[in-house]
Amino acid sequence: MDRANRFYRLPPQVLATSACVGWFALVWFAGCSSWISKKGERDNHFQKETKRIQDLMADPDRPRLIGEVANSLGMSPSQYDSYALVSSLPGTGGIVRPGIQRDWILDEMRKRETESPETFLDDVSTALVKLKIIAKPCDAKGDIFDIEIDNCTECLATDLTEGYVLESRLSELAMLKGRLHTSEPKAIGSGEVVILPTSFTRNPEITPLKGVVIGGAKLKQDQPIGLRIEPEFRHVIVTKAIEKAINARFFYKDSNKQKMVAEGTSDWYLSVLAVPKYRHDCNHFMSVIKCTGFGETSMEQQERLIGCKKLLSDPATSRRAAAELEAIGTDEAKSILVGALSSSDAQVRFFSAYSLAYLDCKEASPVLLDLAQTTPAARALCLVGLVVNEDSSARVALEELLQAQDPDLRFGAFKAIRQKNPSDMTAKGETIGKNFQFVQVPSSIPLLTVSLQKHKEVILFGNSIALMLNAPIAPTTLLTLTPVSGDQIKITKRHVSGEIRNAIVPSDVVSVIRGFGTIDASYNDVVHTLNQLAISQSLATPVAMNPLHNQDSQIVNAANDYLKEFTESKEVTVDNATIAKGSFKSSSFLSAFGFKNAAWGKSKSNSVKEESESNEKDSASNQ
Repeated sequence: MDRANRFYRLPPQVLATSACVGWFALVWFAGCSSWISKKGERDNHFQKETKRIQDLMADPDRPRLIGEVANSLGMSPSQYDSYALVSSLPGTGGIVRPGIQRDWILDEMRKRETESPETFLDDVSTALVKLKIIAKPCDAKGDIFDIEIDNCTECLATDLTEGYVLESRLSELAMLKGRLHTSEPKAIGSGEVVILPTSFTRNPEITPLKGVVIGGAKLKQDQPIGLRIEPEFRHVIVTKAIEKAINARFFYKDSNKQKMVAEGTSDWYLSVLAVPKYRHDCNHFMSVIKCTGFGETSMEQQERLIGCKKLLSDPATSRRAAAELEAIGTDEAKSILVGALSSSDAQVRFFSAYSLAYLDCKEASPVLLDLAQTTPAARALCLVGLVVNEDSSARVALEELLQAQDPDLRFGAFKAIRQKNPSDMTAKGETIGKNFQFVQVPSSIPLLTVSLQKHKEVILFGNSIALMLNAPIAPTTLLTLTPVSGDQIKITKRHVSGEIRNAIVPSDVVSVIRGFGTIDASYNDVVHTLNQLAISQSLATPVAMNPLHNQDSQIVNAANDYLKEFTESKEVTVDNATIAKGSFKSSSFLSAFGFKNAAWGKSKSNSVKEESESNEKDSASNQ
C-alpha cells in the first residue's frame, strides 16, 4: 500500500512521461508485428513467384526468344532544340519583337554575362534562330550532328547568309505556363550557316531564312536503349537468364577491356549497350537481340535451327529468320544463311546477306554489291552491310562501287569507306583554308559531289574539269566570279568587315576550289558557286549535291519500305500452322516456328492491338 501511495504521489510530469513511453511502446510493437506480417507475406509471394517461374522455365513449351518476354525501350529518335544567336550578318539581321523567345534568349545572355544584351540582340548583324537536331537510338557521347536552323517567328531578319551560330546548348524544350523550360543540355552546337541550294531542295528559289550547320553539334551523352520484361515474366531468374544469353553472344573491346552488352538493373529492366558495328543500324541490333534464345539447351537450339531454315526460304518470314540465325551465330547458322544467298527471291538474298555481313562472312559482299546496284530501296542498308563486314571482300566491293554510274552509289561508297576506316587513304583529302576538305578520287567517269551532311567536303571523281564561264556570276551577294583573259577566272570576296580579297586562277574546277582557300571563302560560298555553275551548264561534268541525302532516314526506313508488299498480307502458314501477320512487325518477335505457341492462334486484329498498346507503353516510358 505504501508503495502504491508513493506511486500516486509521483509528480504529474513523470506520470505523463511514463504514459507516453507506454503508448509508443504499444504502437512500436503493433507496427513491428505489422511489418513482420507484411515481410512474411512478401517472402511467401516471392517464393510462389520463384516456383512459378522455375516451372515455366522447365516447360518444354516455354518462351524461347527474348522478344517473347521483353519489349524494347529507347528505340525512338530524340529531338533536342534551342534558341541561338546568329552573328556576322552583313546587315541582314533584325530586331526581335517582345515575346517568349526574346525573354528566353535575353535571360541566357545575362547568365553568360553578355555586355549590353538588348543592344547586341537587336543589331542588324544579329538574328535569333531556332536550332534542332535529331539523335537516334544507339548514338553515343561525342557523335557529330548537323543542326537544322530556322529563323524565329519573332525575329525580323531577312537573310542568314554569311552568318555564324554562336555556341548554344541544345536540350528538351517545354512550354509551361507561358515560359520556356529546358532539360539538362544534351548537345553543344555552333558553326557556319549554310543555306541549302536549289538543286538540293528542288525548290525554284533558295530559302534564305533556313539553313544548316554541317557537323555543328556534338552529343553530350549516350542515347540509352534497353529491354523491359513483360509483367508475367518479371523475376530475377528471367532477367539473369536474358543477361547471360546476350552477353554470351555479344561483347566488344573498349580500351583493351572486354565490355559486356547487357546488365539487369532490376527484375523488369535490362540496360543494353550497342556493339560498335551495330550502331550503324540500331533497329537491326534490337531485332537480333530479341531474336536471341535464352536458357535453352544445345538440342533445343538445334531444333530452332531447323525451324529457321524453313522460315528463311519464305520471303514473308525471311527477315525474322535471318535475324534469329544471326543471333545464334554458329557455323551451322552461317551455313544456312549462305545457302539462302542462291534464292531466286531478292528479299531472301538481301536479309541473308545482311545478317552474314554482321557475322563477317565474305559470301555476303558480292550479294550486297549486286543488290546495291539493282535494288534502290535496299541501297542504304547494303552500304551499311559493306561497312560492318570486316572481311576484305567488303572493301573490294566498295572500291567497285566508287566507279559506278549512279552518283548515289559513288557518293555512298565514298562515305562508307571512311566509316569503315577513317584513316583510309581513299577518303583523305586536302584542307582548303579553314573551312572544308577537297578530295580527289581516281575514276574514268567524272563526277563532282558536294557534301551537305556531317562533313564539309567536295569530292571530285576523276581529273580536273574545264570551267566554261562566259559572263560574271554572283553565287552570293558577297562573292563574284569573273572570266578574264588567258582562260583565267577572277574570284572576288567581300567580307563583312569590309575587306575585299581577290584571286586569279586557271579556268578549271580544281584551281577554283583551291582559290577559295586563298580568299578565305566560306563553305556556303563553295556550295552556291558549284550549284550555280551546274545550273548554268558551265561544267562539262555532272554536279551532285549530297546525292545520298537522308541516308540516316533511309537506314531506319529502308527495310520497312522493302517489306511493304508482304507486310500487308494477312497471314503466314508454316507446317500447317497459321500465324497472324501482325506478329512479325518490328519488335514483336515470337518463338521459332515448329514449337507450340499460343500466339499462333491470335487474330490479326488482336496482334495489331497488342502491338499498338506496347508502342504506347514504350512512348510513355520514354517520356
